[in-house]
Amino acid sequence: MILAAARIPIDWSSVALVSALLFAGTAATVFIGYRPLRQYIRYREYQFDQILRRTLLLDIRPRSATIFSAVAIVFLAFFGHLVTESLVGMAAGAVLGVCLPWVVMRMLRRRRLERLENQLVNGIQTLASGVRAGLNLVQSMELVGRDGPIPLRQEFAHMLREYEYGVSLEDAMENAATRIGSGDFRLLFAALLTHRERGGDLGETLDRIAESIREIQRLENRVKTLTAQGRATARWLGAMPGVVLAILYFIVQEDVKKLFVEDVGKLLLLIIVVLNVLGFLWIRKIVSIDI
Repeated sequence: MILAAARIPIDWSSVALVSALLFAGTAATVFIGYRPLRQYIRYREYQFDQILRRTLLLDIRPRSATIFSAVAIVFLAFFGHLVTESLVGMAAGAVLGVCLPWVVMRMLRRRRLERLENQLVNGIQTLASGVRAGLNLVQSMELVGRDGPIPLRQEFAHMLREYEYGVSLEDAMENAATRIGSGDFRLLFAALLTHRERGGDLGETLDRIAESIREIQRLENRVKTLTAQGRATARWLGAMPGVVLAILYFIVQEDVKKLFVEDVGKLLLLIIVVLNVLGFLWIRKIVSIDI
C-alpha cells in the first residue's frame, strides 16, 4: 500500500499554479504594504526622537530604538506561540512587543520628571543666591547648569545652549517648559518672563516661587499618600488574572491551552482582558486627583 501511494503521480501543473499564486500574493502584499510600513517606521522613529533625544536628552539614535522594538516584537511573538501553541498567543506577544518600548520610555520619562520636580526648589534657591550675589539671570542659570544635580543641570545647560546659539531667552525657556512638561517649571518660567517684562526684585520673586512650588509639592505628596492604597489595589487587581493564569498553566497545562485554541476559550480570554483593563482604568481614574 505504501509503494502504491508512493507511485501516485504528482500534478506538476497544479503545484506550479499554487506556487505562482503564492508568489503573486506575496509580491502584491509587499508592493501594497511597503509604503504604509515605511511611513509607519518613519513615524515611530520621529516619536522615538522626540522622546529620547528631546525629552530625555539621551544620545540614542531613533533607528536603534526601532530595531530594538522590531526585535522585541519578533521575540515576544515567538515566545507567545511557543507557550500557547496558537496564533492568539503569538498575536498577544506581538502586541506586547509593540507596547513594550513605549512602556519603558514612559517609565523613564516619569522618573526623570519626578527627579526634576524634586530638584526644582533647590535650583530656584541657587538662582536666588546667584542674583543676590550680583549675577544676572543668565549667569545664575549658568551656575545651576554647571553645579546643579542631574537631571536639572542637563535641562538648564540645554536651555542655555539654545540661548548661546541665537534663540532668545524667552523662547528657550518656553521650549524647556514644553520639553519638560511640568506645571512647576511652567510656573517658574512664566514668573521669570513676567519679571523680564515688568522688572522688580528678582531675588524676592524667586523666593516666592520657591515657597509656592514647595507648598504645591507638599499637597501633591499628601494626595499621593492618601491614594497610595487605591493605586496599589489597581495594580494588584490588574496583575492577578495573569498571575492566576500562569499558576494554572503549571497545574493544568492542557486545560489552559484550550483557552487559546478553542473558540469559547478565546472569547472568555477576550472578555477577561477587556473587563480587567476597564477595571484598572476605572480605579486609576478614581484615585487620580489633580491639584
